Amino acid sequence: MRKLNLGCGFDKREGFVNADNFAECSPDIQLDIEQTPWPLADSSFDYILMKHVLEHVGADFPTFTRVMRELYRVITPEGIIEIHVPHFRHDTWWSDPTHVRAFTPLTFRMMSKKQNDEWIAKRANYTMLAHVMQVDFEITEALQVYDPLWWQKVQAGELTKDQLRAMGDQQWGLVKELQVKLKAVKA
Repeated sequence: MRKLNLGCGFDKREGFVNADNFAECSPDIQLDIEQTPWPLADSSFDYILMKHVLEHVGADFPTFTRVMRELYRVITPEGIIEIHVPHFRHDTWWSDPTHVRAFTPLTFRMMSKKQNDEWIAKRANYTMLAHVMQVDFEITEALQVYDPLWWQKVQAGELTKDQLRAMGDQQWGLVKELQVKLKAVKA
């Protein structure tokens, strides 16, 4: 399995091609994610990890679209892209002035052609990102990682997981991170 750690920073991983634009972290490949096309072959990776990267790129929609198209181009059919981003209701998102885009699971659902086609049939009012960006991803997993302060309350029996989940859908500071796995759908 060929794996890419895209935007690796100093978190270089064994068994991965570690790519980053920051030369000081000594990546295997120096790569500016926003400069497309990338010097990578089509369908060259089975697995791509983007850990706290995607929220930093594509401040304008055309650039974001090019980044997502490149991810789609270099992942194999049925390949998995694992994305970790800070949750938009947590201080970790708002505190970093280099963050340019927030994400929810719905953002990634919009990148599914199957979902887009269902919405089109229902005349739903969503942006059909899969069709607009010419990508097709299905969510295989979406996890919310809770702030340690709040997770301790669950472990101490002060809150149930269901209570925390319900609170996290409305309150700020509870969910720290979103982790999503996308499967590339290619004919």
